[in-house]
Amino acid sequence: MKALGIVFSARKKGNCLNSVEYVLGKLKEQGFKTEIVNAYDCEIKSCRHCNYECFAKELRGKAEECPIQDDVPKIYKKMQEADVIVFAVPTYGGKAASLYCAFTERGQGIIRSYEEFKSTVLSKIIAIIVIGNIRAGGDLAYHMVILDHHDCENFSSVLLQSKEYGKGSICGNLLEDEKVRDRLEDQAKFIIKKWKSKR
Repeated sequence: MKALGIVFSARKKGNCLNSVEYVLGKLKEQGFKTEIVNAYDCEIKSCRHCNYECFAKELRGKAEECPIQDDVPKIYKKMQEADVIVFAVPTYGGKAASLYCAFTERGQGIIRSYEEFKSTVLSKIIAIIVIGNIRAGGDLAYHMVILDHHDCENFSSVLLQSKEYGKGSICGNLLEDEKVRDRLEDQAKFIIKKWKSKR
């Protein structure tokens, strides 16, 4: 039983990392082996300076490797090896963090088909935590992120808006609120329930 947390915040430690640590802590209590990938410590480049190598088979008749060298392939490999994936995505200017967007757009150069994506990623138990400040911007980002995983059968998500709990998103203090901890605990309970039903 392996649970992987992936944090897409531009800062090393804040609400996103705290939230993932909280959920994974609950899973660890149930015997899960846990690991966190913090995008802050990784090199994640967006699609750039390429010749559509990810579509080379269709365009040129043979498969070609993505020319971008960074940590994205390693992160996707960790996702494929995990049983559970917990994403934490902050919102900036009402949009999902660009680190998350760059990571997902690069997926087509690593996972070569939708069938492969379904079998290696969407077959997992996935929990998504989107953290924003005000409701209006967070809603847009939240729907964008969950759309990426809409075909996952074992999927749960939560939108945490700092202002809703009287907190400031830049302060990193969301977990001080008991209601926030309760909502994150619900994510952990969902994961545990789904894991037990899959065994």
